[in-house]
Amino acid sequence: MTGAPLFERVVVIGLGRGGGSVALGARERGLARAVVGVDPALDSAGSIPVLSLEEALPNADAVVLAVPMEVVDEVLAQMAPLVPNGALVTDTISVKEPVADAVRRLLPVPERCVGAHPMAGGDAGGFARAHAELFEGMPCLLALEGREPAEVVDQIDRFWQGLGAFTVRTTPAQHDAIMALLSHAPHAVAYGFARGLSDRGEVLRLAGRGLRDFVRIARASPDLWAEILLRNRQKVIEELARFEKNLEEIIEALGKEDREGLTQLLRDGQQALQELER
Repeated sequence: MTGAPLFERVVVIGLGRGGGSVALGARERGLARAVVGVDPALDSAGSIPVLSLEEALPNADAVVLAVPMEVVDEVLAQMAPLVPNGALVTDTISVKEPVADAVRRLLPVPERCVGAHPMAGGDAGGFARAHAELFEGMPCLLALEGREPAEVVDQIDRFWQGLGAFTVRTTPAQHDAIMALLSHAPHAVAYGFARGLSDRGEVLRLAGRGLRDFVRIARASPDLWAEILLRNRQKVIEELARFEKNLEEIIEALGKEDREGLTQLLRDGQQALQELER
């Protein structure tokens, strides 16, 4: 990043893998003159000073909320009397409609908040796995309600692009539908299949990379994913119903020993995968 920093003081609330990477990236790329973190679970975070909300927020001109979904309301309520009215707020949370609702209810100037979701997740979290290049080349969805001034959206857009991401503008509802397809329903399927492995005993020792790759995402935190799935439950249910229909067609073709029909169903899936890989 060349030229003047975008912000004087960025405060990142939640220094897990995502929030920690935001803080490290913003500092190393010169997006702010000062970057500080807030995380009661950490005493230190390397080069990022760790402060309390009361210490960090009053002088902030940008705040990044990177906390688990289940504590969003609580943290926003704590932020509300502390964050300056002129500060911009963004986040990293993977379900957007509940966050947008909480922002409207709890923040004094909700139009200065631009919801964001940088899609750079992983199975394991924690600041130890954070790094400044996490978002390089990754998509970041901005979830806009339409009330945000253009200059606010542009500034947050530049911030995420400054971290290396490419941004895509959506609404909260569009974001949640996209994520149900791309992430939330696949996680539910992986957990469901993995659950069926529990009584297969010693045979699992023979599993190769195919099975391990398929269920890899089921290694992620069940507490975290239960919250995500429940918060986006209607759109996830719709995607799972679509998957269920496709799976039933395969089962039906197998039951009828319909080689031609089964081959076509598999070919349909393969062609869809080719679209994904373009």
